[in-house]
Amino acid sequence: MKNLLLASLLLTTPAVAAVVPDADGDAAESQWSTPVAAPAPAPGEPVAGGAEGGYADPDRRRMDEERRKDVLDQLCRRIKLNKDYTVGGPDWPSATIGFNRRMEADIDGKLALIDTEELKIGWSKSLGDELGNTGAHGSIWAGATVDGRSMVIRRLGSYGTCSEMDRLLKVTDIKLAIPFTTKRIMAMENGELWRIPMTLNVSYGAGVSGVAGEDVALSFGVSKGKTGTASMTLWRLSEKKARFRFRIDYVGVHSRSLSISKTIPAAEFAFQGTNAALKLVNKEIAKQLNRYTALYLGIGRSKSDGRRLVLEYVIDPTDPDQARAMAEALQGNFKTLVDLARRMATTHTSNDETQQAYTEIQEENALRLGYATYAAMSQYNGRSRSVSIGVPFLFAGNWSSSTGNDTVKRYTQDGGEFKFHNAANSPSGEFFNIPFLGPMVKNLESRNVEFVTYAADGQPHSEAFGVYMHNQAFLRLPASSVSSGVEDVNAVLRLAGAARRGGVDRTMEIPVPRVERLEGRAEGADQKGWVSLTMVINQKAVRDALAATAPELLKAYAVGTKPEDRPWAEWLVKNGRLENGRLVYDQAQAKRDLDIREGGDSWLANMAGRAAGLVTDMADAASAPNNEDRAQRFAKVFSHENRSGMGHADVFRVLIQFIDPLDVTGDFVAAVDGAHKGAAEIKAHYVLKKGRSEVDKLGDAGATRGRFADGSIMTD
Repeated sequence: MKNLLLASLLLTTPAVAAVVPDADGDAAESQWSTPVAAPAPAPGEPVAGGAEGGYADPDRRRMDEERRKDVLDQLCRRIKLNKDYTVGGPDWPSATIGFNRRMEADIDGKLALIDTEELKIGWSKSLGDELGNTGAHGSIWAGATVDGRSMVIRRLGSYGTCSEMDRLLKVTDIKLAIPFTTKRIMAMENGELWRIPMTLNVSYGAGVSGVAGEDVALSFGVSKGKTGTASMTLWRLSEKKARFRFRIDYVGVHSRSLSISKTIPAAEFAFQGTNAALKLVNKEIAKQLNRYTALYLGIGRSKSDGRRLVLEYVIDPTDPDQARAMAEALQGNFKTLVDLARRMATTHTSNDETQQAYTEIQEENALRLGYATYAAMSQYNGRSRSVSIGVPFLFAGNWSSSTGNDTVKRYTQDGGEFKFHNAANSPSGEFFNIPFLGPMVKNLESRNVEFVTYAADGQPHSEAFGVYMHNQAFLRLPASSVSSGVEDVNAVLRLAGAARRGGVDRTMEIPVPRVERLEGRAEGADQKGWVSLTMVINQKAVRDALAATAPELLKAYAVGTKPEDRPWAEWLVKNGRLENGRLVYDQAQAKRDLDIREGGDSWLANMAGRAAGLVTDMADAASAPNNEDRAQRFAKVFSHENRSGMGHADVFRVLIQFIDPLDVTGDFVAAVDGAHKGAAEIKAHYVLKKGRSEVDKLGDAGATRGRFADGSIMTD
């Protein structure tokens, strides 16, 4: 297998195009090609000229950070300097002062040294009582926290954590973001990032819990929370460029949850300590075991509504006057952090109030730095649901899906307004969870579809374009899992334009070689890394998909089904008829024609429901009165709220048949390493740009989305 993996390194060899097998098994030139080499962008900057417009950068970073979280990647990386001091509580406000120093790897594998100082003040109170003789317990609770942090992230440029241990343990090297002085700003290293967030959270809720058996608990809860965050960051991107960002974020969340759990008491595993040292060891053992010994099932739903502001300034940190102006601006902005967080979390912030906060900060900073190089406000909402399962030591899984809308109004540069409508699905699994070591195997996945419209100031919104993102990160899985994941994507891509052209197009496949098991040897589960695919469909492609008729959609549904299900789907297309949003058929005839055995009726009915639901969803989207409503309804076709019950890939497998291959661009990256020294690597980067032009406003939309995306600790 090692030789086969090494062969995959050829993917990085410059070439006009790669080769994939065609329908007859012969060689055919792929439409995917290796991109022209370009200088590496500054940290956090989108890749210029990419077919994705930098769209997937935030998702890739978050996925990679989640893959590294709580796992034994390198033994030395588990070593941290950490100390907390807490006073007060539980009925009185508690205050915690904490310090943490650790090393983390960026998405390129290079290390960063992170110094964090934190001051947290919190208060919570709960009241509860037994509910009669039911054995259940009811409670209501409320709480609030104020959390302020100072974080300094410095790039080390190396890969081996153990070789940097002397730097980690050098306490005289600890660095705070405060105080803000001209000298300290000018002395920042390239890539160094200062982050100062201030967050205020207010939440309250009620719940009911009961005992269903020995160590088995049932619980149901509802809650409402408001969180306001004001933060500022200063990031030295290069020798002559530093970026200052000021953010305000308010979000209100309503949630419901239901769970059942069984706990194996960790005390049974602990030693009987007889002195202070052993008691401390026992406490840590119990803490670790409690984390891994719960058998649970949880279901949750939530709604969110929020507003965000971003102000951005760029300076030359080598210019003393600009550095001095930045120091003065940082000092002035720091005084507003607590007040802004308080105002945004304790009141329902309206658009006018958010706009007023923006104006105040803009005018204050204009006196020192001039007006912002970028300023925008985002108003967003979303709905999500999740299911989580845990089996002690063996498995922890989560399946979450969400749908949402985000409107971003820009006040600088070209102005204008973007609207993003998205539907996401994110399954994740961790296997063989071992205390102190973490999960031995991880498989994380995220599929996200967004439809984007843009309106210049005073103009209506344009037609939508679509972006499909599929990201996967894994730890200690076989290399063939990369190939199988790509094959799932290729099963969709080869259908591009099939409804208009007939037949499949193998040249649309991503040319990543399959990794076969060597004769007499089992494939090793020793790979770690991530794979990312971003597909962009232009406005014409969206229009063509929405123009598909009901009979065309039913036929495409049959073509897109799995080979073993296709005869049944084709029978439905031929013999079924649409009536009032349902696909009806003669059940007796179906049993005769398809030789349906016991239990087959329900499966055929399920297929009919999926097909009819997709037709109804598409008709609803096509009939929307304007471009932004059409984009929102089209996103819903892919979401967990659709009528068909179909997932992202299943819907895309149908709709791509109505899309001309030349109306699709793409970007595919695989970064896979061996989990042990000396193992082979897979490095691949392909773009789908041949004969295509980039979608108008794609790069602008990607940069806008990136500014408002959930932040990585390594970026601003």
